Amino acid sequence: MKKTKEFFIRNRKRFIVAISLVLILIALINIYFVVEVRVTSNDECLWIPKKIQKDSVFIFFDHVKVGGVTWEAGIRDRDQLIAINDSVLENTFAAQRILNQVEEGQYAKYTVKRNDKIFTTDVRIKKLFLFPSLASSLLGLIWILIGFVVLMAKPDGMVQKLFYGIGAAYVLLSTQVILQTEMVSEFAGLGPLLTLVLGYLWALSTCFLPFLCIYFFWTFPKPFKFLDKKWVKLSIFIIPGILFIGTYTIELLVFAFNRISFNSFIVFINILSILIGVANIVAYVSLFINYKRLKTKEERKPVFIILAAFTLAIAASIYTAFIAPAITDTVFNSPEFYTPIILVLILPLAFGYAIFKYQLMDVSVVIRNTITYGTATITILAIYFLIVYFLGQTISRAIGTEYQGIIAGAAFIIFAIVFQSTKNRFQDFLTQRFYPEQFAYQKVLVSFSNEVSTLIGLDNILDSMKKTYVDGLKLKTFAILLKDRESGKIRLARSVGLSIEHLELSAPGLIHFIKERSLTSPNIAIEQHDYQNIFPENAQLLIRENVYTIIPLVIKSKAIGLLLFGLKPSGSQFSGKDIELLSASANQSAIAIENARLYESEAEKDKIERDLELARRIQQGLLPKCIPEMNGLDICGQMVPAQQVGGDYFDLIPISDKILYVIVGDVSGKGLSASLYMTKLQTMMRLACKTERSPKEILIEINKSLYEAIERNWFITLTLALFDTEKRTVRFCRAGHMPILTARNGTVDVYKTQGLGLGLEYGLIFERTLIEEEIPLRVGETYAFFSDGITEAMNEKKDLFGEDKLTELLKNQTLRRSTEIMDLVWNEIKSFRGQAPASDDMTMVLVKVK
Repeated sequence: MKKTKEFFIRNRKRFIVAISLVLILIALINIYFVVEVRVTSNDECLWIPKKIQKDSVFIFFDHVKVGGVTWEAGIRDRDQLIAINDSVLENTFAAQRILNQVEEGQYAKYTVKRNDKIFTTDVRIKKLFLFPSLASSLLGLIWILIGFVVLMAKPDGMVQKLFYGIGAAYVLLSTQVILQTEMVSEFAGLGPLLTLVLGYLWALSTCFLPFLCIYFFWTFPKPFKFLDKKWVKLSIFIIPGILFIGTYTIELLVFAFNRISFNSFIVFINILSILIGVANIVAYVSLFINYKRLKTKEERKPVFIILAAFTLAIAASIYTAFIAPAITDTVFNSPEFYTPIILVLILPLAFGYAIFKYQLMDVSVVIRNTITYGTATITILAIYFLIVYFLGQTISRAIGTEYQGIIAGAAFIIFAIVFQSTKNRFQDFLTQRFYPEQFAYQKVLVSFSNEVSTLIGLDNILDSMKKTYVDGLKLKTFAILLKDRESGKIRLARSVGLSIEHLELSAPGLIHFIKERSLTSPNIAIEQHDYQNIFPENAQLLIRENVYTIIPLVIKSKAIGLLLFGLKPSGSQFSGKDIELLSASANQSAIAIENARLYESEAEKDKIERDLELARRIQQGLLPKCIPEMNGLDICGQMVPAQQVGGDYFDLIPISDKILYVIVGDVSGKGLSASLYMTKLQTMMRLACKTERSPKEILIEINKSLYEAIERNWFITLTLALFDTEKRTVRFCRAGHMPILTARNGTVDVYKTQGLGLGLEYGLIFERTLIEEEIPLRVGETYAFFSDGITEAMNEKKDLFGEDKLTELLKNQTLRRSTEIMDLVWNEIKSFRGQAPASDDMTMVLVKVK
C-alpha cells in the first residue's frame, strides 16, 4: 500500500495530465452531441403526462403555438397523443426519443385522440438548439482547461484540487446529453456497459458538484474558521456520498429493472437540480462574505472580478429558470428567450483572467515565467542557430564541402557552449527586468547562502538569518524555530512581527508531510491549508499571527527547525520561484545550524568528559591509595567502573596492626549519581570505623543515617568484615550484598548471611533481619568480597559469567598471592566478555591468610 501511494505521488502530474485529457475529450464529445446529435426535434407545443389509470400514463398537448407546425396539423390543446410513427408511447421521454429520429423538415405521423375520436395527422418537424445544454457543456470544458493549469501549478493545494474537481464535475454532469440519445445503446455492442458507466459518472457528478462548489467558496479566497471542525469536512463528503448511492440506485431501478416509474425519476432529478441551485446561492453568498473580509484593495480586486461574474451567472440562471418560462409559452415555442444562459460562461473566464492578471491561486507566476522564459529561450536559440548556420555555410563555400561535416560538428559545439552561457545571462536580465522583486530576493539569498557556511557559532548564524530575511527581504513577519532534541518541541529562536515571545509548536504530522512532498519536489513549503494536519494544536495561532508560508529546515529527511514567513512587501504570498530560492537558502541554513549545534554538542561533550575524568580521578583518589600491611594477611583490592565513575565502593580501614575493616559496597544504579552516594557512604564508614566495633552495630548506625539522606528509589548493598589477626577470627555482616567466598585446599565455602540493603527501611526490620557471623581464620584460606558486576558480566551472547565460574577460579589457588589471583580473575572476565561492553561496575577485594 505504501509503495502504491509513493508511486502515485511521484507520478501524480502524469495522472493529472492523463485524467485531464480524458475529461477534455468527454467535454468535446458533449459539445458535439449538443450541436450535432442531440439537436432536439421541436413540434412547437408541450406534452403533459397525466396518470389517469393506476398503471397507465397518458400524454396530452398543451400550449400549442398558434400558427405553429402542430397547430397547422390540426392538433389543439387537451388532445391526447397516442403514438408517433405508429410507436405507442409510454412516457414523454420515449416520445421525444422517437421524434428526435425524424430529420428537420420531414413529417412525423401523430396518432391523436380527441373526444373519443382517434385520427392521424402529419406534423412537420423543426429542430431546436438547446442553449442550456450547450452552456453546461462549454462551462465544463472551459473550467476543466483552467482547472488543469491551476492543479498542475500546485498539485498539493486544497483550493486547486477543489477548483479542478468542480470542472471535472461539470464535464461529467453534461454527459446527460449523451445518455439521452440512442447512439449509446448501439455503440459497438457495448451499449449497456457504456450506459451503466455514464450513468454512474453522471450520478457521481450530480451529487458531489453542489458540495464541491460550497467547499471551494468556503475556502477561497480565505478559509472560514468553522472548516477546522472535523464534522464540517466529514459532512461535505458523507452527505453527497449518501446522495450518490441513492441516485444511482434509483437509476438502476428505473432503467435496468423497471421497478420505479420514469416520472418518479424526473421528480428526483428536479430535487437534485434544486440542490445545485441552492449550492450556487450558498457559494455566491460565501464569496460575497469573503470579499468583505478582505482588508486591502489589492486583495479585493481579483475577487471583485469573480464576484461580478458570479453575479451575472446567477442572474442568467435565475432568468432562464424562472423569468423566461413566465414570459414565454415554452422553450419549444420561443427558444431565443433562453439564450442568456450562455452568460454563465463568464464565471470560469473571470477566474482565468484573475488567475493570470492578479497571480491568483499561485498560477499566474507559473504561466508568466513559462511564457517569458520560454519565449526568451526560443528567441536566443533561433538567433544562434541562424548565426551558426550562415557561418557554417560561409566557411564551407570558402574551403570546400569535403570538410562540411567537421565544420558542422565544430559549429554545433561552439553553439552549445555559447548558447548555454548567453541563455543564463539573458534569463538573469529578464528576471531583473520583469521580476525585480524576485531578482532582489535572488541576490540577497545567494549572497547569504555563500556567507552562512563561513559563520561560527549558533547565535551568529541565527542573527545573520534574521538580518538577511528581515532587512534584506524587507519582511514584517518572520521567525526561526529550532527543534529541541530532547523534548522534540519546536521552539522560537528569533522572530520579528510575532505577538508571542515564547512560541512552542507541536508538529506530529511534519515528518510524514516532508517525506510525502519530497517524493515530488525538493522544495518543500507548508501553507495555511496544511496547518491543521501538521500543527493541529497551533494551526489557528499561526494563521492569527499572519504566517502564510513555512519552510522546514531539513537534514537527511529530518526536520531540525522551521522558518516562518508572512507576506512579501508587495502583499502577495511566496510562491513558485520564491519557494525555490527560500528552500535553497533554508537548506544551507540547516547545514550551518546543524554543524553549529554539533560543534556545541561536541564541545559540551568534551567538557562533560573532562568533568567525568576529573570525577573519576577524585573517586579513585578516595579508594585506598595503598594496601595496609597486616601481619598474617595478604590483601589486594580493585574497582573497575562501567562508566568514567561508578557506584561500587571498597575500603580497607586498619584500626591497628592486627585489626582491619574490609568494606565492599554497591550503590543501586551507576554513573555520576551513584558515585556521589558512594562518596557519602565512604565518609560515613570512615567516621564509623575509627574504633573497634561490631559490623552489625556499625551497619545499623549507617542505615539510619542513610535512610534520612538518600532518595527513596535508591539503596546500597554492602558487606562489612572485621579481621582480627590476634584472635585469628573474622566477623562479617551482609546488608543485601553478594555472598562471601572462602577458598582453601580445593574447596570453596559460600556465606550468605541475612540482611536488607542500606536505606530501604529506617531500622526496625533492618536490625531484626541483619545477621552477624564469626568464623576462624585458617592459614592458606582466601576470602573473596565482590560486587554483582563480576558474576553478572555478560558476553556477546548475553551469557552471564556467573558465580560458578568465579568459584572454579578460586579453587586450588593456595600457592598464588592475592594480586596473582586478582589478575587471573580480571583476565578471565575480559576473555569471557569478548567485545561486549561492561554492563556494571566491578569490584573485588581478596584477603589471603598467611
